[in-house]
Amino acid sequence: MESRPEQRPSLRERQKRQTRAAMLDAAAELIGERGFRETTIDDIAKAVGASRATLYSYFPSKDMIVREIVIEMWDRAESLYQDFGALEEWTRASIAGWVEHVVAAWEKDADRLRVQSSGLVRYDEFYLDYHHRFVAALTANAVLWQRFDEADVQRRALLLISGLELFLNTWLVRGWPADRAGAIETITDVWCAALRVD
Repeated sequence: MESRPEQRPSLRERQKRQTRAAMLDAAAELIGERGFRETTIDDIAKAVGASRATLYSYFPSKDMIVREIVIEMWDRAESLYQDFGALEEWTRASIAGWVEHVVAAWEKDADRLRVQSSGLVRYDEFYLDYHHRFVAALTANAVLWQRFDEADVQRRALLLISGLELFLNTWLVRGWPADRAGAIETITDVWCAALRVD
């Protein structure tokens, strides 16, 4: 059976995606800097050169914009955990490289992360679903995790994820003073210890 080549989105569809992404970028920057209440729909529309009506055609409310930013960030987090799950071996160097990659991603997304940590979106409906997905992504290489029994795999993965995200949020989003190299080394130490990597 012959497989069909993947069809590219139309120009119009690509333009719609770019417009939507630009709106989320502008909203994240404005809300991250000014705060939710101080940022209006008009501010966001103006920042991307769109009308209020155009913005509302993509997002029915400012709350929905924030929700989309949060979901986007959780999807990006899942991708980072998939990167860890794709590691072929656990060494101090491979884990440190992954930690460096995660820190760089958090630094790049600082505005979005400020929006995410603002408490404007209730996570109840998707919190556990995403954390199950994070754990599954992190533990994808079953060969490396076989040193632990199944219950311990789940506990260790969840503890590593929760600890990492709390630390990064406190340091990079909330502004806890820490030097970058030292923070990466400490995170790597913790992960190596938890994963029993020499």
